[in-house]
Amino acid sequence: MYDLVIVGGGIAGLCAALAAPRGARIVVIDKGEARSGSSPLAQGGLAAAVGPDDTPDLHARDTISAGAGICDDDIVKDVCEEGPDAIAWLVAQGCDFDRNEDGSLHLAREGGQTVARSVHWRDATGQEIVRALRAAVRDRDVERVQESAASVLVEDGRCVGVAAGARAFAGRATLLATGGAGALWAATTNAAGATGDGIVLALQAGAQVADLEFMQFHPTALAHGGAQRVLLTEALRGHGATLIDAAGERFVDELGPRHVVAKAILDRGDAFLDCRHLTDLEEQFPTVVAGARAHGFDARSEPLPVTPAAHYFIGGVAADAHGRTSVRGLFAAGECAATGMHGANRMAGNSLLETVVIGRRVGAAAAGEPEPGSSGVATGEVLPNPDRRLPPLMWDGAGPIRDGVSLLALIDGLRELEDGPHRDLCLMVARAALARAESRGVHIRSDEPATEPAYAARSFDRAPRRMAH
Repeated sequence: MYDLVIVGGGIAGLCAALAAPRGARIVVIDKGEARSGSSPLAQGGLAAAVGPDDTPDLHARDTISAGAGICDDDIVKDVCEEGPDAIAWLVAQGCDFDRNEDGSLHLAREGGQTVARSVHWRDATGQEIVRALRAAVRDRDVERVQESAASVLVEDGRCVGVAAGARAFAGRATLLATGGAGALWAATTNAAGATGDGIVLALQAGAQVADLEFMQFHPTALAHGGAQRVLLTEALRGHGATLIDAAGERFVDELGPRHVVAKAILDRGDAFLDCRHLTDLEEQFPTVVAGARAHGFDARSEPLPVTPAAHYFIGGVAADAHGRTSVRGLFAAGECAATGMHGANRMAGNSLLETVVIGRRVGAAAAGEPEPGSSGVATGEVLPNPDRRLPPLMWDGAGPIRDGVSLLALIDGLRELEDGPHRDLCLMVARAALARAESRGVHIRSDEPATEPAYAARSFDRAPRRMAH
């Protein structure tokens, strides 16, 4: 019997493990290698009101503005208030963030921020946070199991653990920290394993989900390569890089909300990120320079072709400010959770902040959960990989700009595929997008261009009956 069963080995899971009381019995179940997943791919930074011209209230106002009218304002204010403490805690865990000459934290400005607010380490912030947290967790008695979770174990309406590798991992509390779902779209900045597994597991357990129509497409992915695209961090634009068209003309406010910039790029057709005038490009953005070079581009001497790509899934398992879901004993944190923090459009830097804040809270709360009366029964089943036909269907039907015709065609196409949990999740995404007959935040409907007051609310849903655990 564990005190905390964690599914996912990224930042949310590591924060929970480190915040749990000393002596807590913890297991981390992770389907990937030790340094895989999307957490190490986070480039830009972690938003927090630590600058001299910033406050948690201003941070909250920027977040709510970016969220296009459907943020949970209480969650936003709560998480933003804890931002400075989250940074101090990460530094105490060994995170070596970039600093100014006077020793203060260097802050980058990203889209939606009215002031520079993103604490970072060059352009590899996620990599640095994962490094530090993994080093810190080695001092804890944390068991790591490399397996894919097959199901959440539920008895009498309460989560009692997880089945993975034909074994039952029983626990007082179970945390889903599996990351996002970008790999369900044909072009993404996410790792290949970001297939919404945590959301699927929660749905099978009967948990409520929310905001599934909102996938944020990052405006500046390198327009070259296969399904996994090189991310060209928004901090580049905050540092002075410009977006130009084929004629060399600037055409958009580079630091506008991401959905605005993404739509402008799609409307323009051919678009390029021009970094040639940045004198410290290699020093400040080595990840971008190396990523572009790997695909035959030199960011120092030529504009880089860009296109939107699936980046951050705002939707997910409905969770409160402490990560609790609608199923007792089951928690969710990080990208697989939907707390209402991001509304209809995530402000840059807020995902890492929310992940750290909620992850820590889950770890602290785990020991207070009652011990389940049963250890559960492992089924020996495995969660199947998504059908390879899903990503192109999702891109064509529910891509950066969608309409009623494309969404209905997507639903028809999905129905032609064999039943499967990932297919059912995609159906729920398509139906949520069809039901929101407006354009709001990252959900852009070409046939419904207006933002309608009647839709100024979050959307909630539960699994089709056949998916229930």
